[in-house]
Amino acid sequence: MVKFVRVDDVFEIVQKLRPAEIKETKKTRRVIKEGGRILLYSGSNGTKVYIVRTDKICLGDFRVVLQPEGRKEFAPTHVRLFFDLYLKRISDEKHARAVFLAFERINHGEGINGVLDDVRGINFSMELDPPDVTVFYGSLLMAEQDWNYGKRGCKESKLDPPREFLMRFIRWIAQSEYGDIDKIITTAVRNRPAPKKYGISLFELWRS
Repeated sequence: MVKFVRVDDVFEIVQKLRPAEIKETKKTRRVIKEGGRILLYSGSNGTKVYIVRTDKICLGDFRVVLQPEGRKEFAPTHVRLFFDLYLKRISDEKHARAVFLAFERINHGEGINGVLDDVRGINFSMELDPPDVTVFYGSLLMAEQDWNYGKRGCKESKLDPPREFLMRFIRWIAQSEYGDIDKIITTAVRNRPAPKKYGISLFELWRS
C-alpha cells in the first residue's frame, strides 16, 4: 500500500501509474485499455481500496475501486457514498457527526491518516461500509473532482475548490431529515448542485 497524507497527494500517485490507452476524436474520448492500478488502503473489514488510472475525462483521470473481502470488486459512485452516509446518520446521529466532520477535516487539509484513526472502530446498525472505508474512498472521490475540474484538469467548475460540489451534498445529508434522501439522490443523479446554503462548513454550523 502507498500512504498519502492529503487529498493533493493522490495526484502525484496517479501520475506515476501507467497511462491508459485512449481513442479520441473531436467529439468523443473512449478508454481502450485502462492504465495502471495501485492499492492505497485496506479497510477495517478487509475491503481493499484501489485507484485505477483511466484518463477518461481528462489526462490523469482515475477511478476508485473497492474490493470487499471474498467478493467481486466494483467502482463506488457518489450515490453509494451518499446513501451510506444517510444510513449512518439515521441509525446513529451522534456517531455520524464524527464521520461528517471527518470529511470536513480532510476538506480543510487535515491529514487523512489521522482522520481515519478517529473514525475507525465506530459501528453503525445500518451502513454499506465501515466508516474508515467510507471516509477513505470518499476522499478519493473528492480528489477526482479536484483533478478533472481544477487547474490541472480539462473541465471547469464554478466552485473553488471543485471538491466543494461533493462536500455540499455531504453537508446536505448531515443536516437532512428522514426521507430527504430521495431528493438528495435525484439531485445528484441529474448532476445538479446541492443548494447554496450547504456551502457553510459543518465546523461553523455546529459550533453555533
